[in-house]
This record gives sequence, C-alpha cells and structure tokens, in this order.
Amino acid sequence: MTIVKRLVYMLVAVAIAGAGMAISRPASAASAAAQEAYDIGFEAYLYFYPLVIMDVTRRQATSVEAGKVLGRAPMNTFMHIPTFPPAEFRDVVRPNFDTLYSIAWLDLTKEPIIVTAPDTDGRYYMLPMLDMWTDVFANPGKRSTGTKEGHFALVPPGWSGKLPEGVKRIGSPTGMVWIIGRTQTNGPADYKAVHKVQAGYKLTKLSEWGKHPSPVPAEIDSGVDMKTPPMIQMNKMPPRDFFAYAAALMKINPPHPPDNDMV
Repeated sequence: MTIVKRLVYMLVAVAIAGAGMAISRPASAASAAAQEAYDIGFEAYLYFYPLVIMDVTRRQATSVEAGKVLGRAPMNTFMHIPTFPPAEFRDVVRPNFDTLYSIAWLDLTKEPIIVTAPDTDGRYYMLPMLDMWTDVFANPGKRSTGTKEGHFALVPPGWSGKLPEGVKRIGSPTGMVWIIGRTQTNGPADYKAVHKVQAGYKLTKLSEWGKHPSPVPAEIDSGVDMKTPPMIQMNKMPPRDFFAYAAALMKINPPHPPDNDMV
C-alpha cells in the first residue's frame, strides 16, 4: 500500500469520526468476535472509500448533456473548460490557474478507447489517467511522451486484441478511467491557441478507428443526485448499501495485485 493511500485512509478516518458516521463500535467491548468484526468492517470501509467515491463522482459528472454543465459531459466525451474556472468550481478539488482543463470519463468495459493528443508545437500539456482506485497509472504529455501527435489506446484488464499501427497500448487497471487533462495557458490572451489544442484531443472507440465516429448520446440517470457533493452522499450512505456498491464495482474495477492481502 502506498504512503499516499495510507494518508488518504487516515484522513478519511478522521473525517468519519468528525462527521459522526453511523459506523459505531460494538456496545460491549467484551466480545472479541464483535470487536474483530468491527475492525474488519472499519478497515474495509476505508479501503473501499476511494473506489466508491470515484463512482459516485463519475455518475454525477456524466449524467448530463454535453455542454450543459462546466466540467461535465457524457461518458467517452471530452469536456473542455475554455477559461480559468470560477472559484467555486470543485470537481477537481482546487483547480490550478496556469492551465485549462479537458476532462473525460471513459468506459472500457466494451472495448478499448483510443485517446488522441494533437501536436502542441512545444506547448506543455498532460493527460493524467486515473483508475477507479484513484491511482494515476499513465500520464501522456510533454514530459513523458513529447508534444508531437500521439495516439494512446486504453485497454481494459484482460484484453488481448490487436491495435492499429502507430497506436501505443496503455493497460488500464480498471474498466473505468478518469482523465483530467491540462494544457498550458499564458493568460486570457492565450486562450485562442489553447482552444486549438483542446479541439485536437479526441476519444475514439477501437471499432471506429479510421471511420467517422458516431455521436455519443447523453444517458441521463434520474436516480443520480446531481446537487449533493459526492462526499456528503458518501457520508449518508447506509453501510449495507456502501459495501454492496463496492462489491458490484469490483466486478469491473478489480483491486490492484499488491492489495491482495488487504482484500
């Protein structure tokens, strides 16, 4: 387990205690079995927290029509933020102010998705790719892959097909992926040049590579709470629902091999 993950778990534990979560200790400390069950449940809650909150965030961020909400768009669609975001924008916690964001959630469960980055002519950019356990597993960009045009196929766990020539394979640890892309900007006067770069970021299903891609329809889920922040939704989630949610998510977002002992 990484130091970063341990720190996250500690912070979540503090938040749980401060929020008065419904996960309480057994009434009687005399029962060793009850205490062990509590300890396992508490550790499991901390372990699954990143996975579940990622999916709560994903569902809220993608149950929209393209262009309707800042930073949000249907699955497999880039949403480009054209200006510096307002102070209240918190989808990525605290956005920086020397880049413009390009955000997308990808569903790899049916087939790989090819991410295209344009030639940025030396301009700094990065496309950090987060798996559903919140780990950055790849980060195409100026520092890692250069600034020439690049094509990166994100493939799901267990996929063994063939990719087109000139497309670099990136194995995703999970079936869902969050891209939080950033492109350097030197202030509002530079926006036009950045928008040209953003327009070059493309997402293409492997089956549509080399073809005219079909439009991505918006899938509006009426059961998604679109107003309550994900963390508050998490804090109100009954324990039974939380663990059932985590178990379902693991079917397409398996734990990392180093976490086998924890699982």
